[in-house]
Amino acid sequence: MSAQIKNEYYSIYEKKLTLRNTYDNFLNRTRRLRDKADLSSNVLSFVRSLALSYKRNDGITEKQYQAFMKVEKAYFDSIIASRDPNWVENYDAEKREKARVVAEYYVQNPPWFGDVSHKILTIDDFIPPEPQYKKMIENTYSEKVLASHYADPRFQVGDYVSLRRNHKSGIGNNDNSIFAVLQVAPEAVSTAAKGTKKYKILPMNSVETYIVEERWLKKATKRQTNS
Repeated sequence: MSAQIKNEYYSIYEKKLTLRNTYDNFLNRTRRLRDKADLSSNVLSFVRSLALSYKRNDGITEKQYQAFMKVEKAYFDSIIASRDPNWVENYDAEKREKARVVAEYYVQNPPWFGDVSHKILTIDDFIPPEPQYKKMIENTYSEKVLASHYADPRFQVGDYVSLRRNHKSGIGNNDNSIFAVLQVAPEAVSTAAKGTKKYKILPMNSVETYIVEERWLKKATKRQTNS
């Protein structure tokens, strides 16, 4: 038996052993779930693998389909149970700004909330489902990001600052330099910690600017500025 005939034989044999079925709108349902659901990375991977398997094998097993339906039902049932009938009307500018601030953070810190963050930042009229919005906004990481974003800046444009001794700003050979603050919050907060509002600063002895988090800066002393 040639290798080609042998491979074809085992391929047919395997298909007979594993009965796969097709289901109405299955691929559209997986797409809908991926696009709208706040799924964990493991569940999202499972849904994606099912869709890929469905395409490759012209169907999936009954056991795989039952597992998919459990995920689908659990998600959409949770939306129905907690949905605010006025959610769209109540999705005001404040909620939209919070969603944007947190989405910027998650885009820079994958994989959590990656799909919904991308939509928030790229689709002007996108409104995430209320349960998804709450999960994204009301967690320890997002709360720290929002706290830094809304906190009053410690430094203003024109202030002179220097680097703290334990700084991790990535600026080399400038530990004793004096910097002028050129811009407050030039970029979105990308670290879930206290004091992570960003500043654009310029060394007094250079033309190269830097973006540094607030926690790594302190006000320059009069002696430093006069030297």
